[in-house]
Amino acid sequence: MLAKRLTISMMLASMFAAVGSTQPVVGFETGDELAKLVTIYRDNYGVPHVVGETEVATFFGYGYAQAEDHLERMMVQYRDAQGRRAEVEGFGALGDGYLHFIPYEYRWDGDYLQRLLRTKRAVVENKARIDPSVYEILDGFARGVNYFIAQHRKEVPAWIDGITAEDIEALERSQYLRFYSIHDALKKMSGETWSFPDFGSNQWAIAPEKSANGRIIHVEHTHMPWANRFQNYEAHLTTPGKLDAAGISWFGSPFFLMGFNDRITWSATWNEPNMSDVYEEKINPENSLQYLYDGQWRDIRVESEAFQVKGPNGQEAVTLPLYYTHHGPIVKFEKGSHRAWSVKLPNFDGVNYSLGLYGLMKSGNLDEFKASVARQLMPRWSLLFSDSKNIFWVHNGNVARRDESFDWFKPVPGWTHETEWGPYFQFANYPQITNPNSKFLQNCNNPYWVTTRNSGLKPLVPAPYYLSYPVKANAGEESLNPRGERVFQVLTQDRKLTLEEMTDLGWDTYMLPADVIVPMLLDAAKTHHAIDGTPAILSALEKLRTWNKRSSADSVATTYIYYWAKAYEELFTKQKYERFVSYDRGKIDIHSKAEQDMAWHALEHAVAAIEKKFGKAEVPWGQINVVARGGEFPMDGTSVEMFGVLHPDEGPEDENGKIHSNDGWGHLMIVMESDPLKPAPKQIWSLLPYGESEHPASPHFNDQAKLHSQRKAKRFWFTPSEILDHTESVWGDKDRLGRMTSAGRRGE
Repeated sequence: MLAKRLTISMMLASMFAAVGSTQPVVGFETGDELAKLVTIYRDNYGVPHVVGETEVATFFGYGYAQAEDHLERMMVQYRDAQGRRAEVEGFGALGDGYLHFIPYEYRWDGDYLQRLLRTKRAVVENKARIDPSVYEILDGFARGVNYFIAQHRKEVPAWIDGITAEDIEALERSQYLRFYSIHDALKKMSGETWSFPDFGSNQWAIAPEKSANGRIIHVEHTHMPWANRFQNYEAHLTTPGKLDAAGISWFGSPFFLMGFNDRITWSATWNEPNMSDVYEEKINPENSLQYLYDGQWRDIRVESEAFQVKGPNGQEAVTLPLYYTHHGPIVKFEKGSHRAWSVKLPNFDGVNYSLGLYGLMKSGNLDEFKASVARQLMPRWSLLFSDSKNIFWVHNGNVARRDESFDWFKPVPGWTHETEWGPYFQFANYPQITNPNSKFLQNCNNPYWVTTRNSGLKPLVPAPYYLSYPVKANAGEESLNPRGERVFQVLTQDRKLTLEEMTDLGWDTYMLPADVIVPMLLDAAKTHHAIDGTPAILSALEKLRTWNKRSSADSVATTYIYYWAKAYEELFTKQKYERFVSYDRGKIDIHSKAEQDMAWHALEHAVAAIEKKFGKAEVPWGQINVVARGGEFPMDGTSVEMFGVLHPDEGPEDENGKIHSNDGWGHLMIVMESDPLKPAPKQIWSLLPYGESEHPASPHFNDQAKLHSQRKAKRFWFTPSEILDHTESVWGDKDRLGRMTSAGRRGE
């Protein structure tokens, strides 16, 4: 698997290299007037600061900048949303059985699924419903991408064609339907064995009263793979007087899922609202295209889609049927038992997904931010907000009211009106907290009632089916995962926290399971070492005795614990090991002979495995866990699943024992809000673990990978003077920023 991924990465790298240099191309010979209205200032980490005379021009520049760094991956995403990848990749891109799950990419795959979900067709049919001002922005972004393609047509792969505003809205719609919504529905299907991965992100903020300098500090991590459609891209978009926002987008998106503007900051973490359902349908034995509803047979709606598929002899035409009940798309037929399953997804025929994200970028205060979320154009995400005076958190999720007599964690009967959805819970019903007495807010993919200490939120409110899994009415802090538990440990301390401490928490790799594992091993040594304590094992125990329980790159103890955990799972089952990761790890009797015997046995196996892999027992963690990106750099994080660390770095392990990190955290953002009492502007630090560019020859291919290895973040330059002081290259009129900001000041 690793070899395959590396081969794919090398192929992509060579294709990206063909796109052209990241050096600016000044000139407008391909003839789009918007190009004359925008300038792209690249800073010393390759981050584009796009300055436009109009917002449409600014988004044109953003389309151009993204294409300059990531054209091919962008275009794969658009083809994905169009249901046209098979034209380039062959029959496999239709989907395995037409519904195909790819764990590493966290998605249901296939052109067939995209057409079944009507991802682009619904956008085309509902084009008139797209907010006109947002449509102009989508069109501007598309024109920027197309402009880059036109300028570099000879170097760009032949399969890459142009895009439209509809393609971008289809991509935003696809992100929710194909990944979030269909994922939540299909995992309810009984008898299926799909392995769904854990999703992750961290966010926390402290109020002025909790901050040593009196300023709100907001920290965000995304936890996403580094080489698929969830890879992040960082940028800054400015139209003086109208827009001044920065943050991260997924490839192909013009909008920031999380970021900041000149007044507010927001971040998003994965949450689990019960937003989608599966309906079991009874099929007419006499007519397989009819289903039962309230005692009557209804016709299944049948559509068809024509696909072009790359084959050995060129493009081949394939036409496939699509089936729908009034609940939604049919994802499975079981002809022998005359049953089928259809899925119901929020906002299935809707558009304006882009408007939801754009609204966050344009919000200037808490009321505007709440109003944007209340539009219910983003079906999920836990959202954390801050400005110079407030911290706010909301569990956002488009959850419909349902009849509580049914089990909404499983497929429900599709043959009765009693399982139809009611209206969505309104924004006022969402679990949310503003400026809590605890003076902090956090969410590391934890349930909403533990977003802060004594939150006042109730697990069964607004409904017992509100989350996608059952919860207990009296659930409390035991619901925290290790990441949330670790943040609680730090933020509940009765003292004020410095910026340095908040930054350190962003890099925190404290391994909570070690709080139980290490004392148990040291206690076990009292009875075992005289009998079977080899010099290598005794040396391992001494390393563990003096260890700070953090997975630093120079730590030999981390290597011992990592291999100990692997051995423990292999010897005594994964379920038994998971006790050390759970909130209740403290209930393990570390003085029990049976527990100590198992722990010691795992240590013996761990030391033997390390010696076999590396020829010695003492191996620093950074020699094992590395990132390969134009060089090889040691990483200090470790598996979030095995150890629950806040700052994970993980990936596939090759035969010689090296772990090639390509997963873990996908972006780090630390924002210190402005001081409301004196002229102290907002300050931002950020990091992408891989860098801004996919061109191996670019200095921005791995410059941030090096910083990551050194546990350093970069400053994000935000003010005009900061941008101009740190500009590395310019595309367009280099004097635009200074001229426009000066004009803005004169007009005040």
